[in-house]
Amino acid sequence: MKLTVNRRTAIVAVSGVLLGSAAWAQQLTLRVHHFLPAQASIPRLVIEPWAKKIEADSGGRIRVQVFPAMQLGGTPPQLYDQVKDGVVDVVWTVLGHTPGRFPKMEVFELPFIAPSHERTAEVTSKAAWDYA
Repeated sequence: MKLTVNRRTAIVAVSGVLLGSAAWAQQLTLRVHHFLPAQASIPRLVIEPWAKKIEADSGGRIRVQVFPAMQLGGTPPQLYDQVKDGVVDVVWTVLGHTPGRFPKMEVFELPFIAPSHERTAEVTSKAAWDYA
């Protein structure tokens, strides 16, 4: 069976590849907003290393701007809305700041729900991930 492609189809296909390559080469900047001070452990040990890894792994195509301590305005309960409304691309927040918005996950914030041993965060995080 011989496959034939008309000229218009070939031009569209080649144009799509070229345009896709140009879009892929463009730089993207992600804006990350959170309520913690920059020197706190989560920004210092999690958010900043994550941002540097994204930049390195993308070969510099993806840049990450981190805005700690609510630098872009608003209050911690408004962080979720800032992503939803397109003000920022990523936020780090706590579900307890948005009561009623994620009711199924609120169970993990109840007292005594997590086991009381040294691996509490790991066990509770896995349970929350499995539940979600």
